[in-house]
Amino acid sequence: MTKFALALLAGSVLLGGCQDVAFETNLDPDNFTEYFKPSTVEVYTNESILNYRFESLGLVSGLACQETEDDFIARESEARTDAKLKAADLGANGIIFGKCIRLEKTAACAVSVTCYGEAFKVAVDKGQR
Repeated sequence: MTKFALALLAGSVLLGGCQDVAFETNLDPDNFTEYFKPSTVEVYTNESILNYRFESLGLVSGLACQETEDDFIARESEARTDAKLKAADLGANGIIFGKCIRLEKTAACAVSVTCYGEAFKVAVDKGQR
């Protein structure tokens, strides 16, 4: 019986010790929204967008920056994702990319890639404008 009482006491001490432990996480619904926002923007070509009704919302650019030689390399895919995020912030669901430009040894980046595009609100149903 004393072993049982000792085990019960030890268990309550362990559980009581965890009482003041705080659990924090970055799993926030807003984070999910931001994370998946670029996937709501479809990439079109100058030809493919003509199959839809669309409205231009303006020009956007996206940047990928490798700050130092030891950082991850700046990739075009990251610059395109950044541009898609900015297009989504404008309310766009489509984008047509123009050019991506790679520069080395700028004032802020060892290597930077900037992609330029035009953001569009594209009608879901096909049809000529």
